[in-house]
Amino acid sequence: MSARSRLAVLAVLVGLTAAACSSPSGSALRQSLGPLPARAAVKSTPTTTTPPDPGCTDPAKWSYAPGDVTVEQARAQLNNRDVLAVGVDQGTLGWGFRDPLDGKLKGLEVDLLNRIALELGVKQVVFKTLTTGDRISAVQHHDVDMVASLLTTTCRRWSDVDFSTVYFDAHQDVLVNQDSTIRTVQDLNGQRVCATRGSTSITNITGYASKAIIYPVDSRIDCLVALQEGTVDAITSDDTVLQSFKRQEKVAQTRLLGVPLEDEPYAIAMPKHKEALVRYVNLVLDQMRHDGTLEQLYVNSLPAPVTATVPDPGYR
Repeated sequence: MSARSRLAVLAVLVGLTAAACSSPSGSALRQSLGPLPARAAVKSTPTTTTPPDPGCTDPAKWSYAPGDVTVEQARAQLNNRDVLAVGVDQGTLGWGFRDPLDGKLKGLEVDLLNRIALELGVKQVVFKTLTTGDRISAVQHHDVDMVASLLTTTCRRWSDVDFSTVYFDAHQDVLVNQDSTIRTVQDLNGQRVCATRGSTSITNITGYASKAIIYPVDSRIDCLVALQEGTVDAITSDDTVLQSFKRQEKVAQTRLLGVPLEDEPYAIAMPKHKEALVRYVNLVLDQMRHDGTLEQLYVNSLPAPVTATVPDPGYR
């Protein structure tokens, strides 16, 4: 990525941040829990390929019901009961984005984690930035207590980590330049397609276009710059990520193919064998569904009109 391209992306994001990433209403969610540390990126050993959890038939309905779990039981399973370490993205507008104007993290997943931290009663929240490929390994190695970073729950991933209930239903799609001749997924055969390492998108796309030339990157924003510079012909990712790119029209005049390929249910990842923590996070998510807070996060963070609906919880 050239320095000029990075500056172009940054300039547009600065202009969009104030309007697109406002904080949710309510004093609890407006509470400042500290800026992202300057050198908080986690570099973990990549996870090994593991078979799907043999008991899992639907990963979106495989989490643990809250039951009678207490906050004390949940906090006892944190790496430090007074500190919540969380993994996030810092480059996806509306979801996890570090505002260059004030250095603060903003977006739906940041607000979601802040609410969980508030309910846990911790004294400090430490945000750590993760690449797509680092998300699962950071949880496995206890670099963080949990990750919310546009992370799809799958039966294979359930073998490596535990997940909360689903807080957003996304779908895989394809983004191309406005003047591209690519109109269908089959048109991707023989074309260079960018996707992030460690994502479900990079494995799914070959099932639709087996002759697509995959161009893997570590960071989502690298795909946008590659498309802008003509290094690739298309990007495949979740529609949430691609819509975030489209909000940067001055960076790249683009269009979505608009053909959802795979369901991508987002959930919060936590280490195995910390069932009380998972149950308590699910309790907080249930509260947010019932009091309308989760739906309000959609309104505050996503581009209007918001058509997504809050998914119902699913338990094993």
